[in-house]
Amino acid sequence: MKTKLVTTFILMLLMVFNQTLKAQNEKIQTAFIFQLTRLVEWCPSGKQGNFTIGVLGDDAALFAELNSLQGRKVVEQSIVIKKLNSASEVGNANIVFVSKSKIGELDAVISKIGSNCTLIISDKAGAAKQGAAISFIDEGGKIQFEVNRAYADKYSLKMNDQLIKLAKNVF
Repeated sequence: MKTKLVTTFILMLLMVFNQTLKAQNEKIQTAFIFQLTRLVEWCPSGKQGNFTIGVLGDDAALFAELNSLQGRKVVEQSIVIKKLNSASEVGNANIVFVSKSKIGELDAVISKIGSNCTLIISDKAGAAKQGAAISFIDEGGKIQFEVNRAYADKYSLKMNDQLIKLAKNVF
């Protein structure tokens, strides 16, 4: 009986610890995305109107964290966070975050942005190799990132050299 109680307690602690780590990942990703607004130079059309960050996928915790950026400024542009249900809703977003659950729509997102200077980010490891500009990598609880420099060049996005140097992988 005592062993069963201890096992149950340990499992509960692991579940709480796992949820805490996941929440921390969303905070780190949100902070990183906010810093990207300063480390990437957008083309002239990307500097007009609101600075829109679209979230494609069902990651409610990340969406909630990103909402904390709502109203903050990128130079003179106010940040607006939008929930996207499909690639067809991308519009003229400055940043589109494609969650793991929607990575199958990455090609459709790329197609939908056309020639707009939209930065595509994903939390799916390897997404930068598949066409996104940046993908987050979780390596043993440590968040790192990959950069697709060819994407940035193609879509007139100038990435800060420090950003490139800090990337785990550059394609």
